[in-house]
Amino acid sequence: MVKIHVPGDGHSPPPPDPIATYDPYTDLAKKNVVEDALRILRNNVRGTSACNNCFSQLPGGRTFDQIIDDDTIFIHYDPSDRFMANTLGNNITINEYSISRGRWIVAATLVHELAHVNGAPGNTHAAEATLPPCGFAALYDPSVQT
Repeated sequence: MVKIHVPGDGHSPPPPDPIATYDPYTDLAKKNVVEDALRILRNNVRGTSACNNCFSQLPGGRTFDQIIDDDTIFIHYDPSDRFMANTLGNNITINEYSISRGRWIVAATLVHELAHVNGAPGNTHAAEATLPPCGFAALYDPSVQT
């Protein structure tokens, strides 16, 4: 299962860059929002054929279930509001703005970012296009190209 980066977990995150930081979650309330979002993904998205099929068509070829079960993927905290989130390899960072909007926004953002982990290229609509088949049609934005 995807993990949340916390102090002392032994994970070595990437260094901060101009786009994002990859900090551990030290604020329990913020970590709880991410845990709630992961619970949504496990209970509402995992096992759905439409989402698994959509993910399997991405360049990485893995299903959503395979991605969400990957314990080498870490979710980090970014205190900025530069972007909703960012992905670098198997490291996803969710920023303060996304967390402040609640667990459903974070869950949808994680679907988008997990699509990047599965090879959805940046500067295309591929990652955002995973939202409707994964149950987040109401949060889908056809103008997103990241």
